[in-house]
Amino acid sequence: MKRRNFICLLLIVIIFFTGILLYFRSPLRQNKNYPILSGSFIQVDLAQNWDENDWNRELKYLTENKMQYLILTNIAFTENNITETVYQSNIPGTKKIYGNTDQVDLCLKAAEKSGMKVFLATDFNNAWWNVSINDTDWFKNEMNKTNLICNELYKRYHSKYPHAFYGWYFPYEVDNAKFNSKDAFENLAQGININLNYLNSSKQRLPFLMSPFINSDMGTAKEYADNWKYFFSKVNLQKGDVFCPQDSVGSGGLDINQINPWFTALRKAVNTKKGLQLWANAETFDYVNNSSASLDRFINQLKLEQPCVDKIVSFSYSHYYSPNNINPGFNKAYSQYVKEGGLKNNNVPKPKNLTVSTIDKNEFKLTWNSPSRNDNIEGYKIYRNGVLIFNPVVQRKYGGQTKQFYLSVVDKPILQNNVRLFTYSVKSVDFYGNESHVSNTVTVASDTLKVFPILLSKGCNYTLSPKPDYNYDSLWSNKLTDSKFSSRYTVKDKAFLGWYNSPFNVQIDLKSIKQVSQFMIDYYRKPREWAMLPKSASIAVSEDGVNFIPVGLVRIPDVPFSERNGSKYPLYLTLNKPVRARYVKLTSIPEANHYIFIDEFQVRN
Repeated sequence: MKRRNFICLLLIVIIFFTGILLYFRSPLRQNKNYPILSGSFIQVDLAQNWDENDWNRELKYLTENKMQYLILTNIAFTENNITETVYQSNIPGTKKIYGNTDQVDLCLKAAEKSGMKVFLATDFNNAWWNVSINDTDWFKNEMNKTNLICNELYKRYHSKYPHAFYGWYFPYEVDNAKFNSKDAFENLAQGININLNYLNSSKQRLPFLMSPFINSDMGTAKEYADNWKYFFSKVNLQKGDVFCPQDSVGSGGLDINQINPWFTALRKAVNTKKGLQLWANAETFDYVNNSSASLDRFINQLKLEQPCVDKIVSFSYSHYYSPNNINPGFNKAYSQYVKEGGLKNNNVPKPKNLTVSTIDKNEFKLTWNSPSRNDNIEGYKIYRNGVLIFNPVVQRKYGGQTKQFYLSVVDKPILQNNVRLFTYSVKSVDFYGNESHVSNTVTVASDTLKVFPILLSKGCNYTLSPKPDYNYDSLWSNKLTDSKFSSRYTVKDKAFLGWYNSPFNVQIDLKSIKQVSQFMIDYYRKPREWAMLPKSASIAVSEDGVNFIPVGLVRIPDVPFSERNGSKYPLYLTLNKPVRARYVKLTSIPEANHYIFIDEFQVRN
């Protein structure tokens, strides 16, 4: 009996210590130290008017928060065969911008003084976003031009600032939509090797950092990690180089809860390349309104990333949290976190005197007063029927939208067939992310949606001008009128047609002249797939197909701030009385650099 008890106890001890060993070998182990940033990106356009004092002040904010690294980008930028540089280049075909100041020199001078280490970006050609991954000649040419930039930067600044000039940043961002095969990563490795081999041969080899991004709608974590593993086997990276993926939370590519599985997969891929470091590039912004992310969300990102990575930098503390560019409340709150390891729990005073007025049919203006004590207010959260619809916050000096922090917003809700009342409320939010109690609530009445019963356009043919993007086109001439809606919330659903970055027309032939009075277009919206509602949409009608008469604008509603997943929006134009038409034309105008997707266009009476 004693022997059996001893064996059981021994097994328990072995299992316990095996578990401890596996725990500490796992990339998901929890570090006893709370995570903080090791550095920040700065795009030079932010600093285009900075002097030496501005740079010293910026790096003082960063070093006081225990940051050691700076990644300086947009040093050289090529578009339409013209390369603009922020320093005076001697390379033919380059053009100096931002006056007589040399922002590279000012940055390195301040970094040498403060002890920060700087990665300098090389040239970026904007054609990258449109060139095929199979165009190896184009990429080879760009890497040869990058070599010229590297040589010039190294000879000009490295001996002058030997401690500050620490590394190279590869500015071409790789994603898992365009780069989704081993062939693509083979071409990428061959191109980057042109640069790395040159740096080695010219004795200008410094730590090399690249920062790809992620979109979970375009593949799985394992697929992306496997492709990077293949890339690492082909590229001449060495000990001290840095693979630093964007966490893509700010841009919407990843949901915050997806961080651990994606970075765990990438950790395993990086571990196959001896000496390669894995950093995270944590995003400090929110793509919905291009504003600074709440600090509680950002700290949560750091906590999720820390177990998987060696260091965390940000895009970008300097742009979205630094007192050089925004209210110092963000820096004060983050500095307190750096010192104490947690965010303060404050009692936040609530907004006062919320009022709602009707400014147009089914369009409402909300106005409120700030709390009497408002020095620590970062922004407000506005709710409609309990759903977060707006989140105006303090804005940046450079790159911000000052109107977003007004104490009023205009709301145009989407109409529904069973909702007649909207109830509004507002909360205050401080720089730590603490929220107040709700303000007073105000309820207003609206029209309900009434869908007219007679569908006139089912199965009708139509013409498209221009044709959809080749990835989202169809051979069928009645896909938009077949009454078959998409079954999945993804642009990959074959029910959708999609257009990129240009206005388009859909013209339906009803086969004969009919009385028409209602028009519905089913739009798809998912920002992480670059699919947005149109900026505007209008309807025109004709009896002969030649002379068209505009009859009105489609009502574009305000999408709730909290809507982050794919959703469809059936948008309507309803006329006060019927008009005669055989041909009905929809014109949709997209937001810049986005897609419009639709799966149905209906004409009713």
